[in-house]
Amino acid sequence: MSKENEKTLEVYKEKAHLYLANSLEHDKLDPKRAEQKRVKLEKLITSNFLSLPEHAKVFEIGSGDGSNAKFIQSLGFDITASDTADDFIKATQNQGLKTIKFNALENSFPEKYWAIFCWRVFVHFTKEDALKIMQKVYDTLEDNGIFIFNAMNRETKKVDNEWVDFEGEYHMGAERYYNYFSQSDLDNIIQKTKFKIEDFHKDGGDNNNKWLIYVLRK
Repeated sequence: MSKENEKTLEVYKEKAHLYLANSLEHDKLDPKRAEQKRVKLEKLITSNFLSLPEHAKVFEIGSGDGSNAKFIQSLGFDITASDTADDFIKATQNQGLKTIKFNALENSFPEKYWAIFCWRVFVHFTKEDALKIMQKVYDTLEDNGIFIFNAMNRETKKVDNEWVDFEGEYHMGAERYYNYFSQSDLDNIIQKTKFKIEDFHKDGGDNNNKWLIYVLRK
C-alpha cells in the first residue's frame, strides 16, 4: 500500500460525511446532467453483467454512497458493498446493502466473485497500487468473471499526479492524492496480469475523454 493511498484513506475516514453532503449538492447544480451520467453508468453495468449467472456474487470496491451497489442489487445480483470509511459504510448499510469494511490493497477478498466493480477509485492509486489491485482481483474472480473499473485520463491533465481538494463539488477540507493514467499506462499494467481487455472506451467531461473505462475478462 503506497503512502499516497494510505494518507488519502485517512482523509476519507475523517471526512466522508462532507463528501456525501457535498456530492448531493453538486448533483443539484445540474440535475439533468447528473441523471444522464447515472443512466449511462447503469447501462454500462447492465450490458456487461448480462453474461453473469443469475444471482451471481458481485463485489464493489469503494462503494461510497452505495448508489452503484444498490443498482446492482436491483438487477438481482448478490452484491457485497465495501469501503474503509465508517460514514460510507453507514450510508450503504442504511440502504439495506450487505457491507464490509475493506481495504482492497491490504485485505483479502472474503470469497470468490463473478464480477468486481470499482468506480472512481483508481484516481487514488499509484501505478504500483493499480497492479496490485488487478492481480488480487484476478485471483478472486471466478473463471470467466469480469472486472469493471475506470481511471482519470492523463491527457486531460497538466500533471501526472497531484494533491488536491475541490471548492464546491466534493469539497472535503483536505487534499487527497490523485493519479492520472494514460491508456498506455493501464494497458501495460494489464499486460502484466492474465486479464483480457474485453471492452475499452473513454467518456465524461466536455470532450467525452475524462475517464478511461475498462472491462476486463478472466
